[in-house]
Amino acid sequence: MVRAESVLTSILKNLGLEAGVRLAQIKTNWQNIFDRPLSLHMYPSKLSEGELLLNVDSPIWIQQLTYYKKEIIEKLRSYGVKEVRFRIGRISPDKQPVFKSPEHRKLSDEDNLFISDLTSEIKDEDLKKAVKTAVERSLKNKPQKI
Repeated sequence: MVRAESVLTSILKNLGLEAGVRLAQIKTNWQNIFDRPLSLHMYPSKLSEGELLLNVDSPIWIQQLTYYKKEIIEKLRSYGVKEVRFRIGRISPDKQPVFKSPEHRKLSDEDNLFISDLTSEIKDEDLKKAVKTAVERSLKNKPQKI
């Protein structure tokens, strides 16, 4: 009796689909392989001959990730990854930080204190009220990371 895994692996390899299947596995398990914030700033793009190309959302993160290259490779070794390369690229939309909807945002005590400090020196009451309203609206419409 032959294990299905060994047969499937052989078939996938012969068809040239093995890297694609491994890449799909990496993408599926991405949030479990890497914790935040790493998983939010890099995402697998292509796997070819053991080299994984990772899209990264900024040059600063590329620089930071180069320090962790060995650890990244080690975490991905079970997927057949022997090397990683970084490039600026689009991160999968479902891996982006989640934001609260602006219409549900309430002003915090810190926000109210900021508005009070900002408007405290304004003598004209109409102008003071207009600035306060504008700042309140701006802060209420600002998305917040959760």
